[in-house]
Amino acid sequence: MEGIYLDAAATTPVKPEVAEAVKKMMTAEFGNPSSLHGLGVKAEKEVKKARTRVAKSIKARENQIIFASGGTEANNLALSGLNKPGGHSVTAQIEHPSVLEVFRELERQGQEVDYLGVDSCGYINLTELEKKLTLDTRLISIAMVNNEIGTIQKLEEIIKITREKAPQALIHTDAVQAWGRIPLDVQKLRVDALTLSAHKMGGPKGVGALFIRRPELLKPLLQGGGQEDGLRSGTENTPGIVGMGIAVTLLPPRGKMSSLEKVKESFYKELKKQLPKLKRVGPEEGEGVPHILNLSFPGFPAQVLVQALSEEGVFVSAGSACSTRKEEVSYVLKALGLQEKVLRGAVRFSFPEDFSDEGIQEASRRVINVFKRMEKVMGNV
Repeated sequence: MEGIYLDAAATTPVKPEVAEAVKKMMTAEFGNPSSLHGLGVKAEKEVKKARTRVAKSIKARENQIIFASGGTEANNLALSGLNKPGGHSVTAQIEHPSVLEVFRELERQGQEVDYLGVDSCGYINLTELEKKLTLDTRLISIAMVNNEIGTIQKLEEIIKITREKAPQALIHTDAVQAWGRIPLDVQKLRVDALTLSAHKMGGPKGVGALFIRRPELLKPLLQGGGQEDGLRSGTENTPGIVGMGIAVTLLPPRGKMSSLEKVKESFYKELKKQLPKLKRVGPEEGEGVPHILNLSFPGFPAQVLVQALSEEGVFVSAGSACSTRKEEVSYVLKALGLQEKVLRGAVRFSFPEDFSDEGIQEASRRVINVFKRMEKVMGNV
């Protein structure tokens, strides 16, 4: 039985063109970009080419892109590197662990941090944001897209309010789940820092990038050889960076993402017809990103469902791949104020960009079969 992969928010397969480029940089053109000989110069040129491609994809300049080991490091670099001791910071309760843990560490160091709540669809309360911001606010981080439920935050409004109430604040957004799914333009957004990751869109794992509007404001986390203009020391992951650059050229057109939105909604409707107790978690139809759909099967443990679906050849998750092995219940879903049985039965389906109409029928058939089988075993809830 062929597997159906519906966990694209966790990772995606490396595209063939990317894999070919990565292999070439690991074997034939393996030079260190800091070396002065021919192989080193060639590697340096390839890194520069990738930097140009990443920058162009978000309307940035090349010198505003810093390569890192992934989204987690880029988030840490942005927040720790832009933070000023003694200031006030603001984030949301549903941020990625790589953001929340940085702010918790800042709190342990004596800094004041406010964690904004969200409504049942995952949107932060703009009125609460306005109240929390002060002239002492120095740093704010709100993800553009939530990785578990797919909510697209009203970032332009968030930035407008922040610029008015806290003009000194630097604004960071984690755009890992947004890149390639919705338009990204750092000039229009007016963010100070923005995080990207390669493996969510057909690139290799272990490489990401940070856009930083004013690199001179960033304090490096690593000391050493001075790579990345001294902001991220350590020999560059040249194969990964080149692979990320190739993946940028293969990002799907906007029309393809619109088609994926239709696929997602068709999948939901197919399930809902057979499973009337099914609950949608997070944003309503047409409001979230095209590839993420969080559904709850009330009364059925999510981890059990994930395992049962896996045995049926449908690969999904019960939340963020960075936290599902640590927590029984997602803190993101807790923040939505869901009923306990809805909370514990939530499963994330996230669709690859090439998921088809034919895939909907087979995937929904398997999901329905698993659910009905479990219903017989556990009884009606």
